[in-house]
Amino acid sequence: MEAVKDRVAFVAGATDETGQVICRRMARLGATVVVAGPDAAKVGALVAEIGQNGGRAIGATVDPLNPEQVKKTVAEVIGQTGKIDILINNFDHCSAKPVGEMSNEDWRQCFDQNLSPAFYFIREILPGMKAQKYGRVVNIGSLTYIGWPGQSSYSAAKSALFGLTRSLALESARDGVTVNCVAKGDIRSEAMTDETIETLIKSIPVKKIGQPEDVAKAVGFFASDKSPYVTGQTFFVCGGKSMHFSMSI
Repeated sequence: MEAVKDRVAFVAGATDETGQVICRRMARLGATVVVAGPDAAKVGALVAEIGQNGGRAIGATVDPLNPEQVKKTVAEVIGQTGKIDILINNFDHCSAKPVGEMSNEDWRQCFDQNLSPAFYFIREILPGMKAQKYGRVVNIGSLTYIGWPGQSSYSAAKSALFGLTRSLALESARDGVTVNCVAKGDIRSEAMTDETIETLIKSIPVKKIGQPEDVAKAVGFFASDKSPYVTGQTFFVCGGKSMHFSMSI
């Protein structure tokens, strides 16, 4: 079912494992997908794959930490597509250090990687959404925002994303723009070992690891016309861990 047919979906941070799955799902749901990321080869490969599978995609190579590049890229995309209806911010770089071992640079870098890019893209894209009286912003967060030992900077950055989501939702509520957040739990990645997965499963109430597709399904709902009365919300995709939150490490 084409839940976002004829929409233009800009996926910022599109080339990690979760971002790729989000792009594929948005294409299957009928959107023209803007695949945005810093690695031109990965961007190009994903655009080609989506096209080969019958979807529509264009590439945008951009450094998300460079606000001038972000501004230029967004303008170029709008010049090519005429609009951006959906913005998905997928930035997730976890750092694990106790506060006493954290340098000033560690702290700044964590916020730069997890929060600042979302702000840069929102700042450039939101005005157009408000002008057209339609938009969907979906930020990818983490259940860690409610607190996790050894990840203070990451938790703080994701908490800030939670606050940004809610504030923007209120700012945009009268303009046909919704702003929501998907808080990821433990999601399988290629970097995980079997041992790591087994350890994580012990702390997940449903007793299985999440898949990138689980995140993409939640994003698809927030990005579609099925959720016009839902804004400012954070949806946990975590197998119940946000409630249980027992530690197995």
